[in-house]
Amino acid sequence: MTSADSPLPTRRLRVRRSAAITGAAFVAWLTVAPLALSLIVEQPLWSVLSVALGVVLLFIPLGISVWAWRSGVDVTTDGIAIRGMFTTREIPWRLIDGFATGNEGVQAILADQSQVRLDPLKPENLPQVLEIGGQELRASAPAEDER
Repeated sequence: MTSADSPLPTRRLRVRRSAAITGAAFVAWLTVAPLALSLIVEQPLWSVLSVALGVVLLFIPLGISVWAWRSGVDVTTDGIAIRGMFTTREIPWRLIDGFATGNEGVQAILADQSQVRLDPLKPENLPQVLEIGGQELRASAPAEDER
């Protein structure tokens, strides 16, 4: 196989939540584990309730860790994928008209003028996002009353 036959490398930007969330979830798990295990083993309440409550207490920090690892934004040459804990929404570049930034972070403006939040993407990531998508960076024109 020659270099001309090899596929072009796919450029990708993966933006995830802060690793501090996972650290906090681990500390929460260490804090909750003794209580949860005592509920499961000793069953001070009704047996089924104690076991269920203990299992739920063990899984809450684990669920938060999985959410922090999985949720985020993936940007590829095909489009943008917004990942949640259990879902993924893919938006191709042809449906994206632009981006807006504000106090809530970055939003993609779609062709139907609806907006989709791109958590945890930051405004400083936009040049790289546009480069991967083969788009141009253009500043918006000032409004009539701002001139």
